[in-house]
Amino acid sequence: MTTAEQTIVTAGRTAAHSGIHASVGTSRWRQRLLTGVSLATVLLSSQTLAASTPLRSDVRMLLPSEGLLAGLGDGLRRGYDVAMRESRSCGVVPPSLHIGWLPPGADPRGLVLASQRSALLVAPPAAPLEAYGLLADQQRLSVLLPLQRGQSLDGLPLLKGSDRLWPLIPGRSLEADRLAEALLADKIKRVMVVRDRSAESRALTERFAASFAVGNGQVIGPTAAPLAMQSTDQAAITQLENDVDWYRPPALVVITQPGSELAQAVKAANWPATVLIAWTAPVSQPLAVEQIGVNPLSRGPGWTRFAQRFQQRWGYAPGVVESAGYDTGLMSALASVQAAGRTGWDLQWFSANAKPQPLCTALKLRAQGAKVRPEAASSPFDLGPGVPPSARLQLSRG
Repeated sequence: MTTAEQTIVTAGRTAAHSGIHASVGTSRWRQRLLTGVSLATVLLSSQTLAASTPLRSDVRMLLPSEGLLAGLGDGLRRGYDVAMRESRSCGVVPPSLHIGWLPPGADPRGLVLASQRSALLVAPPAAPLEAYGLLADQQRLSVLLPLQRGQSLDGLPLLKGSDRLWPLIPGRSLEADRLAEALLADKIKRVMVVRDRSAESRALTERFAASFAVGNGQVIGPTAAPLAMQSTDQAAITQLENDVDWYRPPALVVITQPGSELAQAVKAANWPATVLIAWTAPVSQPLAVEQIGVNPLSRGPGWTRFAQRFQQRWGYAPGVVESAGYDTGLMSALASVQAAGRTGWDLQWFSANAKPQPLCTALKLRAQGAKVRPEAASSPFDLGPGVPPSARLQLSRG
């Protein structure tokens, strides 16, 4: 409830209370009623004016208003809140925050330019990078990308304004590299590869095939190339079962989103006992055959401390979304600190080569004008404008 809304509710209660005692005299009742109506009119006018006046904030966080990505907003804000609480415990007043919503994939310029300027912008998950690059360039504004993991990161360095766009978590392409590395380490040189028809799965498949080939690995099958499959086509699944039975690859690599229809179809299929099912996602349930997967959660030096604080605050274990929100909060808190009379909203104080420091230590060093790098939760935080951080990805087996 906003302040204006709270005022109107209070005014309504006052008017109702006055009406109870108005039975003493009709003229007094009418006078109080007119006064109440006049007050309500003034307050409603004030509310309209407040609603039309953009809110000023240090940090503006944009979140998707609808669709599948809308549910990520809660996790981001909760992780961010943990960082703000930690900053406050270090004796630093957290920067002010305003949250805005817009449809997934929407150009942010209309919303941002119509609002009072914020010092730092937090882009929504899977943001259209070209639009945010143009906005960052036009406004000379630093933009954090807390949940940007897909194919768009590949072309980020070439975009206008990319020197002001900061991806905070590792790109998904690293998962394909890690899986190829794991298979080669297990002396597996021949695999069949199946993917769904999404653009991201195609990009991950190409990355996997290239990484696997560097280690002299070979993709085999009916076309000696990865297979793109419509996951709802049972005839195609049956044909895949037959192909695996015929070619007998040591491993079948499945590149798709966790829980997708293709993933469910692969889990329900019948495979030779000798085949290994390899996922670019974590192993989620036991099967009759062996499995290997890649855990997408890259953990940085601040993970343990963050996870404990988050569990205490919100009552459940955090994941990649919550850790991305936390790391966003770290950058926001450090950017708000003044050093030599200037705040650091341009993020020039950040150094990927500095020793990672706990937040309280990093805040003190910032105030002294030093280059700093906080102990992040989601990665080693060796990032930069236009460059996502690296990852230490763990394997999962089943």
